[in-house]
Amino acid sequence: MVTKYPIYILSKGRPNRCLTAKCLRDDNVPFYLCVEPQEAKEYAVTFGDKNLLILPFSNTGSAVAVRNWIKNHATQAGHKRHWQMDDDIKRFYAFSDGSRKPCTPSYALPFCEEFVDRYSNVAIAGLKTHLYGSTVSHPFTTNTTAFTCVLVLNELPYSWRGIHGHDTDFSLQALMDGWCTILFCAFQFEWASVTAGGNEKTYEGDGYLYRVRELQQRWGKRIVKIKRQNGRPAVNLNYIRSKFTQRLIKVSSDEN
Repeated sequence: MVTKYPIYILSKGRPNRCLTAKCLRDDNVPFYLCVEPQEAKEYAVTFGDKNLLILPFSNTGSAVAVRNWIKNHATQAGHKRHWQMDDDIKRFYAFSDGSRKPCTPSYALPFCEEFVDRYSNVAIAGLKTHLYGSTVSHPFTTNTTAFTCVLVLNELPYSWRGIHGHDTDFSLQALMDGWCTILFCAFQFEWASVTAGGNEKTYEGDGYLYRVRELQQRWGKRIVKIKRQNGRPAVNLNYIRSKFTQRLIKVSSDEN
């Protein structure tokens, strides 16, 4: 199958270790690799010039500027939605006959696109990380946050903002305005946790605590709660999901 919407990969400092681009390239899935100008030649050696989109800025210290630039690029190109993916995705999984099995991105991503397009009020959808279990009780959940591998509706008026937790903040902007979000459990991605590069310095030291605190300053403790996960502070996503009850709205036959 072929993806309907363009895929943009954010990458910095990993010209030889951009796992997402390698995964997609090996499956002949088209993608854009968004890189800073000073690193373009290094990335071109591995992935070729045709896959590169060279950003008009460098060393912002955060992925926020890149994410907003990508959304603008996809919107100006006339797309309804676009994918944003971090550069550390190793592989994809699908659940079949009660077990999780590796699958190709050309299998997983079009299924997600087709499902999302059945509904008129999905702002953002994403795949679940493989870290949250090898069994699932339902194929997807609604009204939670998505990150790392997301499908974004371009008409949304929101921007990524801040330094910490901008992915969660973006989902919350949509949820607070009554949009739905989808997190696929039947399809998952696996990321690498030990590849240098990217914006990992954002989370050094007390970075994980700053992430939660910044979100609490924006949204208050009524929405954002702290929990301990893997020995460090994290946002309680189950608590966020409990605060939003909007339902998916199917696209009418007239819109098909």
